[in-house]
Amino acid sequence: MAAAPTPLDRFLQRLLEDDPPRAQSLCVSLLGDALAPHGGAIWLGSLIELLEPLGINERQLRTSVFRLVARGWLRAERHGRRSLYRLAEHGQRDTAHASPRIYEGAKSAWDGTWTLVALPRIGNNAMAERAELRRELLWEGFGMMAPGLFAHPQIEAGTAHDILQKLGIPDKALVLAAQDLAGAGGLPIASLAAQCWNLEEVAGQYRLYIRNFEPLARLLQDDSPEPAQAFAARVLLLHHWRRTVLHDPRLPAALLPAAWPGHQARALCARLYWQLFDGSEAHLDRIAGQDNAHYQALGNAAFKRFGGRDTQA
Repeated sequence: MAAAPTPLDRFLQRLLEDDPPRAQSLCVSLLGDALAPHGGAIWLGSLIELLEPLGINERQLRTSVFRLVARGWLRAERHGRRSLYRLAEHGQRDTAHASPRIYEGAKSAWDGTWTLVALPRIGNNAMAERAELRRELLWEGFGMMAPGLFAHPQIEAGTAHDILQKLGIPDKALVLAAQDLAGAGGLPIASLAAQCWNLEEVAGQYRLYIRNFEPLARLLQDDSPEPAQAFAARVLLLHHWRRTVLHDPRLPAALLPAAWPGHQARALCARLYWQLFDGSEAHLDRIAGQDNAHYQALGNAAFKRFGGRDTQA
């Protein structure tokens, strides 16, 4: 006779029913957060075993990893009848690029310097390039101050140059550093923040995250999860966090509305992440580490996430 579901089981099931994760996106969350620190290699069967309890069946997962291989995000190796998947260079680069946004957040200090990207009006034969550059800059967190002019208060110029290089158009835009001279009578750039970034939408996503996971904080006060429960909860916690925080433009506190919910959401995620960490790692070691010579022990970097494990004691 099967054991009755625990309150944590019911919480996880409700979360999955209310917002079913897409297989490929959940796979990226798991690989980036849980597998990358262990070397980024896993047998397909182990990946299926880890994700099936989260509503991802074998067919969905096979389709997802096939697409990630096609994108150059994963690479596959055949070992007899078994398939081993590793983070490819593209996946490693994306994971490393997203990690500061996920685990560190915006810098607290700001010296008032802005990074500007200006697109000169040179004919109409590069509209596709301009549209692609605009998408990349907006995703990175830049705001559009005026047609063809993008700005961010903390992203360094090197990031903008990297985007231009990736798109193959390093000579098609100007990358500048600027200081706000509104004291001389001009319009302060900061006054445009609400127009250039949809902060209310981002704030709403943070509030939803808090509503979704505050019940988990109460559940963990009452009981310690089993390793499989801890792993499932960690994956969903981080997956929802990644989806939320990667839409945050990471503005300094001086440009954010009062009582910014992102601070509360990040603190909640960090606290829960470390509460679930040991149990989830035990489950991961048992499944992903089984018969996997490429599975590595955690390095120190993993314990520095969210400001460091010791800060959440």
